[in-house]
Amino acid sequence: MRTRRAGAAITAAAAVLGAVVATAPAAQAAPALPSGFALVDTPSGQQPGTLTDVAYLPDGSVLTTGRLGSVQWVPQGGQPVQIHNIPVYTGGSLGLTGIAVSPDYNTTRTVYTTQAVSDGSAKSFRLSKWRTLGTNEPTGLVDESIVLDFPANADNKGIQDIAVEPVTGNDPAKTVIWVAIGDNSNVQAPATATKDNVDQFALRALDPAQPTGKILRIRANGRGVEDNPFYSANDQTSWRSRNYLSGLRDPQVTLDPRGGVIVTDTGWAARDEVNLAFPGQNLKWPCWEGTTKTPGYQDLPACQNLANTEPLHETNHGTTDTILGGVPYMGTSYPEAYRGSHFIANKGAHRLSTLRYDTSGKVTQVATSFATDIGDPASVITAPNGDVVILDAATSTLRRVSYKPANKAPVAGFNATVDAATRKVSFDAGASTDPEREAVTYQWNFGDEGTGAGKTIEHTYAAGDRFTVTLTVTDVHGATATSNQVVLPGEASPELALNTPGLATVFSVNQAIAVGASTYDVVDGSIPVHWKAEHVRCVRDRSCEISPLQTGSGPDFTIAFPNETDGHVVITATAENSRAAVVSRRYIANPRLVRLQVLSSHSSQFQVATGESANRLVTAGSSIQFTAPQTALEGAAQFTRWSDNANPSPTRQITMGVADFTLKADYVSAIQKRYADDAAVRAWMGSPVGFELFESNSHWQQYAGGRLYWTAQHGVKVIGGTILVKYNGLGGHAFLGAPSTDELISRANGGDRLNHFVGSGSIYWVGATNTAYVIYGPSQEKWISLGADNSVIGYPTIDITGTPDGVGRYTHFSKENGSIYWHPSTGAFAVMGEIKRLWAAVGWETSVLGYPRTDELVGRENSDPGRAGRYSHFQNGSIYWSSGTGAREVHGEIGKKYLALNAELSVLGYPTINEGTPPDRIGRFNHFQGGSIYWTNATGAHEVHGEIKRRWESLGWETSYLGYPISDEYDIPGYKRSDFQFGYITYNLATGQVLDRRY
Repeated sequence: MRTRRAGAAITAAAAVLGAVVATAPAAQAAPALPSGFALVDTPSGQQPGTLTDVAYLPDGSVLTTGRLGSVQWVPQGGQPVQIHNIPVYTGGSLGLTGIAVSPDYNTTRTVYTTQAVSDGSAKSFRLSKWRTLGTNEPTGLVDESIVLDFPANADNKGIQDIAVEPVTGNDPAKTVIWVAIGDNSNVQAPATATKDNVDQFALRALDPAQPTGKILRIRANGRGVEDNPFYSANDQTSWRSRNYLSGLRDPQVTLDPRGGVIVTDTGWAARDEVNLAFPGQNLKWPCWEGTTKTPGYQDLPACQNLANTEPLHETNHGTTDTILGGVPYMGTSYPEAYRGSHFIANKGAHRLSTLRYDTSGKVTQVATSFATDIGDPASVITAPNGDVVILDAATSTLRRVSYKPANKAPVAGFNATVDAATRKVSFDAGASTDPEREAVTYQWNFGDEGTGAGKTIEHTYAAGDRFTVTLTVTDVHGATATSNQVVLPGEASPELALNTPGLATVFSVNQAIAVGASTYDVVDGSIPVHWKAEHVRCVRDRSCEISPLQTGSGPDFTIAFPNETDGHVVITATAENSRAAVVSRRYIANPRLVRLQVLSSHSSQFQVATGESANRLVTAGSSIQFTAPQTALEGAAQFTRWSDNANPSPTRQITMGVADFTLKADYVSAIQKRYADDAAVRAWMGSPVGFELFESNSHWQQYAGGRLYWTAQHGVKVIGGTILVKYNGLGGHAFLGAPSTDELISRANGGDRLNHFVGSGSIYWVGATNTAYVIYGPSQEKWISLGADNSVIGYPTIDITGTPDGVGRYTHFSKENGSIYWHPSTGAFAVMGEIKRLWAAVGWETSVLGYPRTDELVGRENSDPGRAGRYSHFQNGSIYWSSGTGAREVHGEIGKKYLALNAELSVLGYPTINEGTPPDRIGRFNHFQGGSIYWTNATGAHEVHGEIKRRWESLGWETSYLGYPISDEYDIPGYKRSDFQFGYITYNLATGQVLDRRY
């Protein structure tokens, strides 16, 4: 199993995997870690470059897998031993990829593996169930049974990760296995990818009915789990029934003990992702990687209008950034700043980073570098004491990240058995423990200048009656503990026999543990017995805690099993004879364990008072307090009550009985609440179809009659009927975003309806024709600013449509002959009435005027009712309208001159004709209420008005001897004057006389 702690919960204070603190491989720089941290390296037994996965056994030893098929067992502090070689197909990156230990391993000895296999003609991916040989240490794998098997397409990204839920209680049939499967497509170089050359096999990742590109959630018999999102009781072994999450490329899966599932996905062209996984969701590979659309695939029909959800975390994919798994740190040895963090391995950067998010799924600390030059991580897992362990692909070494300042020293203890006839003494350090579950070394000083090493050892004394033996136990960080005993080689050891309830007896809280002891010594006969009871807790992801409970003396000892959750009681009886020789025996009283399962209607992270998992085996009769977060991990659903007693308080304290106990926290999403509270919505929507989905920063639920959408900004909104049909046809929320309003009654026509959407879009339904029209983007924003359906232009009568030039867009409306036209260089503006009619007559946007660049504006001279008017400016001109002139256009140099003169506020007033061509076909002109503007290329544009204009007109305009004007009218002393090409005209201010002259 990759990316998380593998194997069953540790149930004893056994020392775990370890060796010596090692340096990094010579080919790489030395690791850089925060102060106090060190890497503890252990060989995996796999060839360099082949290590794929690791699983811890209940005794703290390790099973490792190599891609070529090797399964190795690594005993605590010992050397790896190959116990099996699985025949596998090793083309490309395929082979033996994963291993996991069943939570009931102590009784069933079950492990699971994932691998690629071939029969010589066809290859497939397989999940297998095995039984390990051996009584204690595993010596082989036998009794393979196939849980899953399906055809392989390509030599990469196959079945590659497996996780087993840590607790099943007393029913092995309830085992839940999570399986991560890649998309198994052939890889095209992103730089040359097109829709025609990418492998479309990857599209199967989108289909819940296909196995590839998925996270599966199954029972040990291969059937889907009953509460899976697509589960069907009539087809329990279908891929849909097994499916939990879709749309993945190269995933690894992590089960967070607090609740929730984390999936890392190694990208292709742009992004690697870390995602919170929710049932039935689709992460949209191969159309998306993180927040980026993929080259080639994005142009395929299957990828059109697919919305994606932003991942929890993403990095740029490449040779220097390749995310390959992560695990939460749930231990207590690391400093507080790291507790609860999610550790992410980055193979390309040789880096370990930390990421934090809260119980509502919001990132509270972005990925921050923790350690560099840590090797080439293939994955990360969690050691039994909670430490993060890096699987170094380059050296096939396990690199445990240990924090030395928090290291707890080992505990030393041993028993000595004397064979008086031979003077041989057998020493057993089995009473020694290491709270950190790390490997320890044993050094002996036998008191006669003899020494030795090892957990068990024999020593023969040559002469002498009395010796003091010292055992020194040392952990990987150099912390030591010693224990001393007197041995008498020439005399038999004292004897001590325990009378106990037996190892099979288990105890509930406050249940009496009654033990007795009898002793015999060859000299003293019966000798006194002294008792010590200790409470030992070695829970998952924590170092062991040892605390004294009670002491006593005499032949009998009784203690009540403590009120604790899952530790055991170690009762030690010790007797010492008159010569100081000691004998001791231990009895371990194990708890009566029952299963506590705290479920939730929505994925949630429960906070247990002890900081541990809420789903585990706990002691019958123990009291446990835990708290449900107010908001579920998906960020919207709210806690409402506990299902068994309707208690609305999120904090709950329970006392466990003698039977398994399941409790469920009820969460209600905003969508569910509105549906429950609003009878009208329920009547319209009908029954739910499927489950609530999370996409594009919104949640939505399909119903028989429509949909409900939720966004944080707008809350829950309803959409249905013809508007929904139109919406879905356009691509739904992938195109327009979620609804920002309920379906509204039109203010323009009470029989019509409309919805607005967060992506600057609206759909308007015309009841009379049962037709829905869409408007979006800047055009919709303009419509909204004008008053939407209550505006002067009314409601849309066509969909927003592209203009013939392929650049702009337009929408026509129901009132005032209105339209909105948009162009990327001008924006969106409304044209209407007579101005629009004239614009249409001259050729719309293809005319010399181009696109509008203003809405229709009110003439600035409206204080004079007789000259009331309107105008719109366009890219290359304007159209003016007044009641006396109608709509007329001006453009080009004449338009510029008109605006320079202050347009309708000038002496010219409104235009009375469109721009025309004079008889000589040389120039251009416009007439206005108070004058004219004439233009030629040689003279430019100039205005003439009043008496001067009338004289020029009487002479024949530009055909007269004067030609075209070369100046506007200007003042000279006592006169007004306009100059022309070949003369001028003056107007006498005093007499009103008009004269025309040649130069």
